Amino acid sequence: MTVRQRLLATAVLAVATAVGCASPGMPPGGPEDRNPPVVVKVTPDSGALNVRRRSVTVRFNEVISERPRGGAELGAVVVLSPSDGPARVSWHRDEITVRPRKDFRPNTAYSLTLMPGLSDLSGNFTTKARTYVFSTGNAVPRGVVRGAVFDWTTLKPAPGAIIDARVGNDTTFRWIARTDTTGRYTLPLLPPGTYTLRAILDANANDRLEPRELWDSVTVAVNDSLAADLYAFTHDTLGARVVGADVKDSLTLRLSFDRPLALAPVFTVLQVSLKAADSSNVEVISVMRAAAYDSLSHARESAARDSAQRADTSAAGRAARVRADSLKMIATRDSIERARLEARRAARDTLPKLVLPVARRDAITADYVAVLRAPLAPGTYRIAVRDVISASGTKRSSERTFTRAKPAERKPGDEPATKPPAPATTPPAGSAVKPPPQ
Repeated sequence: MTVRQRLLATAVLAVATAVGCASPGMPPGGPEDRNPPVVVKVTPDSGALNVRRRSVTVRFNEVISERPRGGAELGAVVVLSPSDGPARVSWHRDEITVRPRKDFRPNTAYSLTLMPGLSDLSGNFTTKARTYVFSTGNAVPRGVVRGAVFDWTTLKPAPGAIIDARVGNDTTFRWIARTDTTGRYTLPLLPPGTYTLRAILDANANDRLEPRELWDSVTVAVNDSLAADLYAFTHDTLGARVVGADVKDSLTLRLSFDRPLALAPVFTVLQVSLKAADSSNVEVISVMRAAAYDSLSHARESAARDSAQRADTSAAGRAARVRADSLKMIATRDSIERARLEARRAARDTLPKLVLPVARRDAITADYVAVLRAPLAPGTYRIAVRDVISASGTKRSSERTFTRAKPAERKPGDEPATKPPAPATTPPAGSAVKPPPQ
């Protein structure tokens, strides 16, 4: 074969190869990945005893991302408990290696929890936590503490809160867990003993308690299984100071403190003194939390409106009662229909609904209402509160001056904002009175 013939054969082969590559078929990479990464192997195995390794390796079915959903690094979704500090997590494409700050302690059971948010390169992320257990000894303790964490000022569950348990004066070695999306937690593998249990609402996600962050602690004795809820709030070294006195009406005074007060002992009228500019005393007959006062006032107003409607025997009053009863019947019927609709939707829904925990305490608050014996006349006043105890247990006394302004005087010719209702008139004799609608 000549040189020219060999060059021609090579060109024909190249064209044939290009045409073959351009033939239709499955696109590169196959179908789109929509599934989160799955753990295929953990070393040591979950449940293993007498482990002598210095790290834990977790292998996945695909390459995972170095940046999990909602976190800057893999350590944000990996919890090793107990530990002497945040674990060191190394990324190796489809594997991660978890190593404690110090070596694993002998005769100690450990748990490795992969929190939701672990992601693959396509952005698919896990939605459930997975926990794996092993021991450097020949047994696994059965002590466990379960409960929920709440923001004590709102009574809302706190997802993502840090839970740790410590023994005695050891401030480094601790058992750790995080609350789930409902604010619940489970802290397992606790040997029998007395622990200081603490919850931290980790606002900046640095695994440490910072100033102004909400937290709570309690001492628990663990033998087997124990339930403990925690109520986090800001712990201050200063006591509560009155910072506002707002006159809502002539008989009530809204008091605002710069931090929530303790629920016990209760803030009472004996701790309040109110004096006018001439040093005369203004009697305060009760003090209560603002939320409780508002609820009580709403109930009283509703009862008063209902009583007034029942007492009105005129045609207009009877018609108003009929309309009110009709509206109640419509609201009840609509409520029943909505409940039935929700039940049908829930029956079709394959995903179980999350049931949030319910707090067993009242919320702490910085807002209170003082009720006065007599109407408060316009003028300047000084209110003093003594020995008020904040939620963190610090006692403090403080004072504040405020002014009740005179009501605006109505000028001649000014019309009221709303016209009063027209007085009821008696129909002429012999005229027919239209009965109220049935």
